[in-house]
Amino acid sequence: EFVIWTSCIDASRQVAEKALDAGYSFLVFPGGEAEQIRTIYHRERVYLKSRKGFLKLAMRKGVPVVPIYVFGVSDYYRTSNALMEPRLWLVKNLGICIPFAVGLWGSILCPEPVKTTVAVGEPLTFQVEDKRNPSRKELDDAHETFCKALMKLFDEHKGPLGYGDRTL
Repeated sequence: EFVIWTSCIDASRQVAEKALDAGYSFLVFPGGEAEQIRTIYHRERVYLKSRKGFLKLAMRKGVPVVPIYVFGVSDYYRTSNALMEPRLWLVKNLGICIPFAVGLWGSILCPEPVKTTVAVGEPLTFQVEDKRNPSRKELDDAHETFCKALMKLFDEHKGPLGYGDRTL
């Protein structure tokens, strides 16, 4: 019920295509569970190396992709890598993410009171010869462009926001 109330939708390609066809826009966290479970307290990290589906969808539908980085989220909870191998197996095979983390007063529900800042980059559009089927080169080029734009966004904002000692 909570998911429906917040207007969240399933992350499947079919549902995303239907939403775009209906004229909606949406926010995608391309790292998904794989990134969530690998979060390390006080360390900035994204899991994008093999994540290209969101770009392929944007290329097929002719919609822009906007790089966004949220500063502060890796400081919400103190994380643990206990039982990491079984937890990674659950993510890979069942799509279930079980993070081991504690926040304010040792709570798993209440994050540490950390300033959070959302940095928004410029929209990126990608030209493709055949929208129905972007080539591997077109997709790889789009992925490289997106990753560079995200790194640039991070580097431009990390100092002024107090994260100058961190890398992405």
